[in-house]
Amino acid sequence: QYEQQSFSSKTDWRVRAISATNLHLRTHHIYVNSEDVRERGYTYVLPKNILSKFICVADLRTQIAGYLYGVSPPDNAHVKEVRCIVLVPQVGNHQTVTLPTMLPEHDYLEEMEPLGWIHSQPNELPQLAHQDVILHAGIMAENESWD
Repeated sequence: QYEQQSFSSKTDWRVRAISATNLHLRTHHIYVNSEDVRERGYTYVLPKNILSKFICVADLRTQIAGYLYGVSPPDNAHVKEVRCIVLVPQVGNHQTVTLPTMLPEHDYLEEMEPLGWIHSQPNELPQLAHQDVILHAGIMAENESWD
């Protein structure tokens, strides 16, 4: 009797698993629009290998997030070079990601300054989502080192 039944799942886990294995191919098509670069303010340099690794560990439906840490070159304080993305324990779903209120502490991070945070999302928005504004405001309020 059991041999005659077919397996059925309410989720498309097989399609998601196959799609996730192809995420590294998306990293070949990342471009920065030079019209968005301004002379005023800060310029952030995100190495492609760090961004590629973040994309490869991401999921298509579950948002993930990480804290950006980096340094400024001694000759230009307005350039911020991202050196690492710290992935902390988190809870994510297709709409949002929840991060802990405490920032990570490690010997590797002592020489670096917190630069911000990054997260994956299912679609591109023209402005910050309200969940992102709330999360960022909470991080800024809880951590004086981010000011």
